[in-house]
Amino acid sequence: MSTEATVNGFKATMSYERQIWILEGAVRDESRYPLIKYSSLVRLSSPTSLIDVQLMSNATEDTETTSRGFELKYLTSRHRQLKTLALKAEINRLRKELKLEVNH
Repeated sequence: MSTEATVNGFKATMSYERQIWILEGAVRDESRYPLIKYSSLVRLSSPTSLIDVQLMSNATEDTETTSRGFELKYLTSRHRQLKTLALKAEINRLRKELKLEVNH
């Protein structure tokens, strides 16, 4: 097992029964006053078993709106197609609105 760590993330590589597994993660603070913005990523992949799963999220907030988003990407092993599932939500406090978006 090998592990790399940086200020914003990590990467761990593991071997088990001739299979290689890679786990990666990162968290970023992209805030600039008055906007607050965070994003994160977690990914698990295995080149030998054709597995690739990625979960990304983001959170933003300013004086008017709050929004959150989640996105799951995965590679199908049978046809090697990249599939995406996404959920996004936004609250506008001034207009008293809620927007939801779901994609697949």
